[in-house]
Amino acid sequence: MFMTSHRMFALPAALLGFAALAACGDGSGGDASSDGGGDDYAAQASVLFPDDFQAVCSGATVSRATAYDPAASSHKALYFATYRDDLLDQSSNLPGDWTVQWSPDGDALTAIDLVVCARRTAAQQVKVCDGYEVDNRSTQNTVRWHTATYEVSVREATTGTVLGETTMEATSSNCPMLMSFDGDSDTVDGYASLSDTAVADFVRPFIAP
Repeated sequence: MFMTSHRMFALPAALLGFAALAACGDGSGGDASSDGGGDDYAAQASVLFPDDFQAVCSGATVSRATAYDPAASSHKALYFATYRDDLLDQSSNLPGDWTVQWSPDGDALTAIDLVVCARRTAAQQVKVCDGYEVDNRSTQNTVRWHTATYEVSVREATTGTVLGETTMEATSSNCPMLMSFDGDSDTVDGYASLSDTAVADFVRPFIAP
């Protein structure tokens, strides 16, 4: 089995320090507010981003989102699922007309009224995957592959209220074709994810009641 992996690199601390100094400008003493840039920064800071909705999965609220109206003919959602040990925006896996894309030209995500959460609650190792290559060179990297159980919920964005929840199983035992490793002899954990179809079937009654 021959597979490809992505290797991860980190900037040396000295380079990071240099980058931070460079970001300070040329020492002219000007700041963003002197030419109106401060207003632009404030406007951008007030715009909702997908990550602003992640905490709804833990019961938090987003007051600037759209209030959920069960009588509305349709709804817009963001979807977060566990990736490794944290929730990651997976909204692109929803049907396109169920969600809203972030745009730098406006505050598009205020239209979101639902947040879908798939939190991994259990996992079982089913195999060890090997045979990974980098630059056509074999490595000793391996993946401990797990099937997984997820708690899936649909929540109101403005209140965090749970409208529905269920438990789903991700049972794929296929080794991942791509995996990230730090070196050539690492062992990492990988987890099966829920199918887009299974998630959509559960969420559909909340999107178009």
